[in-house]
Order: sequence, then C-alpha cells, then structure tokens
Amino acid sequence: MTVQQFYDYAVVTLSPTEPLFRLVPPERKDWKPADGSFTAGQLMLHMAEALHFNAKGIRENEWELPSMRHIFVANRKINSATVDEALLRYNETSAEFLNVFAAMSNDEFQTGEVDSVQLGRAQKWRIALFALDHHLNHKAELFMYLKLMGVNVTTKELYRG
Repeated sequence: MTVQQFYDYAVVTLSPTEPLFRLVPPERKDWKPADGSFTAGQLMLHMAEALHFNAKGIRENEWELPSMRHIFVANRKINSATVDEALLRYNETSAEFLNVFAAMSNDEFQTGEVDSVQLGRAQKWRIALFALDHHLNHKAELFMYLKLMGVNVTTKELYRG
C-alpha cells in the first residue's frame, strides 16, 4: 500500500464520522449503555483526541502518554463533549491526521518506524492502520449507542454518512 492509497482509504473511512456525530441527540450526550462505558459525549471526544494522539506519534515519534495504563486512566477522565464541541475537535484532528500522510513519502510510510505505546516498535504503516482500526471500532460503538438511544440509523450512516 502506498501512502497515497492509505490517505485515500483514510478519507473514505473517516468521512461518515461527522454525520454520525450529528445524529447524537444533544440531550443524550451524557447517556451511556452501562456503568464503566464512555458517555456518548466522551466517546465522540475520545475518537477525535485519538486521531491527534496517533498523528503526533506517527509524525514525531512522541507520544503524549507513556504507557497503556496511562492511556486507560486518561480515557476514563475524558470530558463529555457536546456534539458541536466534539465536531470542532474532530474536524481539527482528522485534518491533522490526514496531513501527516499528505506530507509523508512512500519510503517513510512503508519503512519508517516509531516506538508506539500501543504496539511497541512498529512501521508507520502499521500504526496508521491501527489508528484507523481504533477509529472504526469506536465508530461502530457510537452507531450501537445511537440504536440503543432509539435513533433510526442504518448501515448507510455507518459506512457512508
């Protein structure tokens, strides 16, 4: 996979996120399916912040949190954002994430390595795919939150926005 192919795939993968966020009823931002789960507002903000976290790590090999334990603790302390707050941050961080790859050479994408918190020493393309997998998992989670809230959603919203 070239860096351009990854970039194009990332654009398609990320594109349904904003419309999915917009389906969260404003009064349900603090709803969660179970104790120990993110609220809808926390989940949306986590999705946005994770793109920044991984973009910076891939670009600079600097990770804002030093271990998975630190990540888990920070995740549980994340604020519950409104839809508008989450969208603002998501638009910033998704652009940042995509810009990392727009500026990257094929050689760096395919052979460059970083010392990631999540996977240890790994090639940049692996961490890039991990970041998108993480986003997709949480996008599906938010989709299920919407169903449980009684919002009428179909796979169209999940895959095409």
